[in-house]
Amino acid sequence: MKKVVLVVAGNDCFVNMLEKIKKNTRFQFRVKRLLSLDDITWHKDTEYGPFITFFDMDHLKNESRVVIDYMKRHHKAKRFVILKDYFLNNEIRHFFKSGAFDCLQKPVGKESIYHLIHEAMNSVQDHSNSRQNQQLMKHYQSSVKVSLAYDLIFGNVKHAKKIWERSQLAGLSRVPNIAIVICIDDFYRLMKNKSKLWEQSVRNRVIEAIRKYFLHEKVREMLVIITGPEKIVVLLSIPVENNVQTYKQASIKYSQQIKKYINKMIGYTVTIGIGNYYEDARNLHLSYQEALHAQSYKFFTGNDAIIHIDDIEPYTNEINFLPNKEILIMANKLTVGDVEGVKAHVEVILQIVFSQTNMNPKSFRLVMLDLLSTLSRSAVSGGAKPSEVIAIQLEYAKELCLLEHVEQIRQWFYEVMNHLLEQLLTNHNEQVLKSVQKALQYINTHFTEDVTLEKVAQYVHLSPNYFSHIFKKTTGSSFIEYLTYLRIDKAKTMLMDLNYTIYQIAGAVGYHTPRYFTRVFKSLNGMTPSTYRNSMLVTKVTNKSKSS
Repeated sequence: MKKVVLVVAGNDCFVNMLEKIKKNTRFQFRVKRLLSLDDITWHKDTEYGPFITFFDMDHLKNESRVVIDYMKRHHKAKRFVILKDYFLNNEIRHFFKSGAFDCLQKPVGKESIYHLIHEAMNSVQDHSNSRQNQQLMKHYQSSVKVSLAYDLIFGNVKHAKKIWERSQLAGLSRVPNIAIVICIDDFYRLMKNKSKLWEQSVRNRVIEAIRKYFLHEKVREMLVIITGPEKIVVLLSIPVENNVQTYKQASIKYSQQIKKYINKMIGYTVTIGIGNYYEDARNLHLSYQEALHAQSYKFFTGNDAIIHIDDIEPYTNEINFLPNKEILIMANKLTVGDVEGVKAHVEVILQIVFSQTNMNPKSFRLVMLDLLSTLSRSAVSGGAKPSEVIAIQLEYAKELCLLEHVEQIRQWFYEVMNHLLEQLLTNHNEQVLKSVQKALQYINTHFTEDVTLEKVAQYVHLSPNYFSHIFKKTTGSSFIEYLTYLRIDKAKTMLMDLNYTIYQIAGAVGYHTPRYFTRVFKSLNGMTPSTYRNSMLVTKVTNKSKSS
């Protein structure tokens, strides 16, 4: 788009001269004439506003004060030229102080205007180039900062002089000496179902909050980089102190303020790990590793914390802490669907497992995954559908990797148990009912034979102990009680027929000797089989007489 030359004048002579000059210059511009200052519309965008404005002060002689105020407001972005037949003492100086680009006494020659327009055009180009150079320099400095920060935390720079030279290029007056790792709490759960663009915007907002804090504190000696989806590293240059403890206190103070600032600005909590102070920047990668290690202790401390490396103990990789006996008992309870038994043993296991305070988080998660696998196998053994249990196991295994501290894992474990129990009981009840029904059919058919609990359990493909448990839970009677009631009930029917002797009846209902049959019968009915037969026959004869 062509640049605009604006003329505020009362006659056409100056405008006509500009039109002639336009034909002989390499610059493309158009001339616009106004009769009054009231007609000027200010444009902040220099692509659309006039790049040079001529004020004919003889035409605007009663508005000198207005012109001066106008130039003072807009002189940073525009070029103003004052035209006048005669300038009073110090008047030109006054116009220049107010922001004038030039002051020309009329009449003005064509050559003077030609050079003036070229000079104005060149100043526009110089201003644009200067702004571009500043942007390039800013971009270059930002790149230098990022590359320096990464080289420092990974120990890629071995010469102190190079570190100092690159620090100066990055705009630092001191070399960084402490690393701080800032972790956005619950990042993966917060970003669930969110786009990568959204994740990036969250990180950028956190970085912006960090930079604004340091800008507010007038701290320039710092570098900020991203080292993970939820991790941001700040390399600080804390001024030389008398002792190491002072460096620790200063870094903690900065971290506390950063944490508050981030929470206030964007509403997220962060956990911050702090490494030790290293005077030699070539060792800054050690401070970074320490800060990472300190930050990982949020696994035990929970979110929204500040952890200095000096305040923690080294992790232990010892994983033989699980109460295997209790886990085995719980697995067996889960297999038989004993909900209350499972819950009771869960509490015992959790108390032992979560009493660990310096287990390596990776090892801790591996142990919990192993426990999840054990519970899943027990659920399948108890009758849960394998396909559904596998789906549950995969879902919770993925979720475990995203959990950040032990309290979240404790809640996760409760959810796992409830989900597996629900799945187990849903399929377990149906499976149990089918097994018991099949067992009852077998018992009703073979009760006259030598029927044992082991034989029936084998018939329905269950262990004797488990079969005994579910049989009583389903029928309300133990296997022996049910078999005894069934046999005695059949015997009562046969006793009404005088064609059967007590000996024959005992053998017919599964008892090898009449004496044992009589003892069992009497224990259940309070009388011997013979007495029972006589009493039933007398009752039957009496009823017939009454009916006659």
